[in-house]
Amino acid sequence: MNPSINTAILMLSTLTLAGCLSNNGEPPKDKPLSKTRIEKSLSRPRPPQQFGFSIYAVDGGIAYAGQGRLHPNHLTSAEMLEENIPVISMRGRSPRNTLNALVDISSPVSWMEFSVSQDFTAYFMGINDHVLPYRGSYNTGGVPAFAAVVTQMRINNFFIENMPFYIRMAEGSLGPLARGIREPEIDAIVGYDNLRSFEYIQYDLQNNTIGFSATTPFSPTEGLESEVVRIVKVPGHGLAVEGKIDNQPLPVILDFAGDYSLARGDIKVATTRLVHIGEIELKDVPTLVLPVHDAPPRIGRKLLTPYIVTICNKKGVVYFEKLPPEE
Repeated sequence: MNPSINTAILMLSTLTLAGCLSNNGEPPKDKPLSKTRIEKSLSRPRPPQQFGFSIYAVDGGIAYAGQGRLHPNHLTSAEMLEENIPVISMRGRSPRNTLNALVDISSPVSWMEFSVSQDFTAYFMGINDHVLPYRGSYNTGGVPAFAAVVTQMRINNFFIENMPFYIRMAEGSLGPLARGIREPEIDAIVGYDNLRSFEYIQYDLQNNTIGFSATTPFSPTEGLESEVVRIVKVPGHGLAVEGKIDNQPLPVILDFAGDYSLARGDIKVATTRLVHIGEIELKDVPTLVLPVHDAPPRIGRKLLTPYIVTICNKKGVVYFEKLPPEE
């Protein structure tokens, strides 16, 4: 198999999501924390309710629910640090604290590297000294992870208060969660758990920007062709929309972090004859293989690049806009 394709194969469930390919040097090494250091770091957890989150019972303990709090009317547009790779700069309460964040709408939760979380004064969450472990199915590289919160994050002058992350208990990198992106180095991942609280998020790969709105509604751009696709819920996954694969209705995950066209697990093929994203029709689509047969198909950024994609979570729709074809 071509080594580039092999690197780009996605892995879900107990899998690695390595869909984003970059051949720009060796991946950063990570160093798992010792048991003693983990125990010390987790020794004083704070209750999720302190940050406005709710708790609920799960097998083996409790979990939290909630997102970061947005300031009304805030809008901003952030430039991607590398062309077509959705990584932006964010900072904490202090302007000295900055990080590179992958804005990954396909990730169901958000992540932060341990040493960065210490710089940003992240507070681990728990009840009666019992911290909240990550219980999802994404591969953390065999490293435990625990729920925490950073009290203030900023995208330019856009404020996010009490933003939750899972902290992977290793230094040096986020391991497989960084999606194979080597440059820029990934310090944090902003996933769908936080992004769904925005009025809209707009990926514009042609202009290399990501737009964010707290409460201001989106209006389609005059002069652009626009398709509207309904958001559907797929438990345990990030953003999914209505789609079809070879005329079979299926939800499809939108994956801007993935450097591929289409990945599917139901069948091993090099090309998929027909793909629909809502009413958008795509023919003869190059296809990678997901190793789990029942994983939802995933649309990567090679198919998404021609569009300005605006995710309107509160409306429950995604707009796909592009210039009309020249006559």
